[in-house]
Amino acid sequence: MEVKHPILAIDYGEKHFGLAVSDHKGLIAQPLDTISITKNRDINKIIEEILETAKEYGVKTLLIGMPQAFTEKHNKTTEKINMFINKIKDVTTIPIITYDESFSTTLAQSMLTSSGQSIRKSRKKIDSISATVFLQEYLNSLRQPHERK
Repeated sequence: MEVKHPILAIDYGEKHFGLAVSDHKGLIAQPLDTISITKNRDINKIIEEILETAKEYGVKTLLIGMPQAFTEKHNKTTEKINMFINKIKDVTTIPIITYDESFSTTLAQSMLTSSGQSIRKSRKKIDSISATVFLQEYLNSLRQPHERK
């Protein structure tokens, strides 16, 4: 399957939403800024900003990270992500795909610590890098069948 437009990945969090975008050919994912819920920025404002970012980059697909249900906590997170997806669907027609983001945060933390950065000081970076990790995994998975031919 060939990607002919950018994909915007969203790493859902209760307070922080990491974003990443692919290039037009679907080869490379790059991190964008993390958006955080604040006193003046609720979930509806977050969605508005995500859709503004999608428009800015010409995005035609949203890719939202979904954890596997290893624990009860993961089940609750999945429920919250599904509610988030429904809120987005209420205000846009951009197709939404979910993708397994299990371990993407752990990998993002490893990447930062191996480059000498503090996890505590890099919290916002971790969310965007996590989105970049699972977006890149998704893009790679689209190319794999073609590489075997």
